Amino acid sequence: MATTKHEPLPTIFYGALELHGDLFFASLEFHDLVETLPVVHNYALTYALDLCTAESGRVTPLYWTTERRKQQPRYADDFAALTQAGVYVTPAKSPDGLPPTAIRQYATRVDEYLHAQRKIDDVLSWEPNPNKRKANTLASLFPLHGYLKVITVGARFLFYAYNLPPEFPLQRYVRLGKFNSKAAVTLRRCPEIAAVENTQVTTHPVNPMDVTGTIPLNLVTMRPTPLAMVAHLPGAEVLKVTHPHPWKNGASITAYLPRAPHYSATAIGETRATVPDKSRKAASKRRTRR
Repeated sequence: MATTKHEPLPTIFYGALELHGDLFFASLEFHDLVETLPVVHNYALTYALDLCTAESGRVTPLYWTTERRKQQPRYADDFAALTQAGVYVTPAKSPDGLPPTAIRQYATRVDEYLHAQRKIDDVLSWEPNPNKRKANTLASLFPLHGYLKVITVGARFLFYAYNLPPEFPLQRYVRLGKFNSKAAVTLRRCPEIAAVENTQVTTHPVNPMDVTGTIPLNLVTMRPTPLAMVAHLPGAEVLKVTHPHPWKNGASITAYLPRAPHYSATAIGETRATVPDKSRKAASKRRTRR
């Protein structure tokens, strides 16, 4: 989606997000420690804000069910209408340094491992491969445990939304992360938006896959696409946005944002994602040792 300086400027809202529960998603894994990075991916925010509508008309497609191995996100389908309308949501980060975090201990199994007679088939009923559901094994007797680094209650994040629909609610609650943590979102329109001709360095996270010509300077590995915490934006494609600080009276925030970001179909892969069938490995013959 190429743009020129003669095109009208987009309507941009700044969003204030405040956590009402611990936020967790697996960004990095170090042995038994799983860490949540202090940034919220823009694809997750797009789903959380109910901007995606499936072909059936259901808002926010659900990909986590009892048959979760068969459920795969279809980004190209879900974001197609948003790209046509010019709607876009940026990643979110804390406006004042790093958000507060804490270490939580977890156990991956709840009460199943306490019952010696319970079969692994009951615990892993969603597993499609029968070879992985072996009965009377010790896998159902011992718990797995580790530690989670989560972003705690009260953490605040800032993001930007382009060209929202006219009837879009400006105040709402959303759910984020693997725990479906509750968060309050308040959207306000940015009063000052101006085009910038020179190349600028951003101070807000950018998805390099969604912005043409971006040069990432500080790339953070995340799924499904990496994010650039700092990046160079090319000239004539930069907007200077100034708005009040959501949580500090009298203060303001100035951010340099891409002029026309869009959800890139080339960055999000195939429209119909499939899970490779690993059951064939069990049927293959093992090599005999001589």
